[in-house]
Amino acid sequence: MDQNAQKPLSRLARQQAVREERKNKQAPWWTALLIAVMMALAAVPLITSQNSDYAVPQAKKEQAKPAVEKTSKAKPAPKVKTYVVKAGDSWAAIAQKYGISAEELAEQNGLDTSSTLAVGQKLKIKQAK
Repeated sequence: MDQNAQKPLSRLARQQAVREERKNKQAPWWTALLIAVMMALAAVPLITSQNSDYAVPQAKKEQAKPAVEKTSKAKPAPKVKTYVVKAGDSWAAIAQKYGISAEELAEQNGLDTSSTLAVGQKLKIKQAK
């Protein structure tokens, strides 16, 4: 008898071989189906109603609004008042009236506290309110 010749398979062995072959052919199909189902389920929270547990919180929606609206909610610009220096005024006295430091007042006007104030001189005072 030739050693390379194969013995005929039994009926059970042939049935098992056929089952294995079918299983191997179906594997890519099942994998594709499984991936499609998982992707569909992942998209479900995105298409549900806003009353759902999966709704996007309001805080995240506000971030997506245009920048123009953000600027309208920004703090108002500081109010600028003009003060006319009177006789006897000093940097500290004027600054104290407006609740700022003398250095800050001088800086707002492009001057230094060592500068002498003249009667009638106009100072700009920025106050945030």
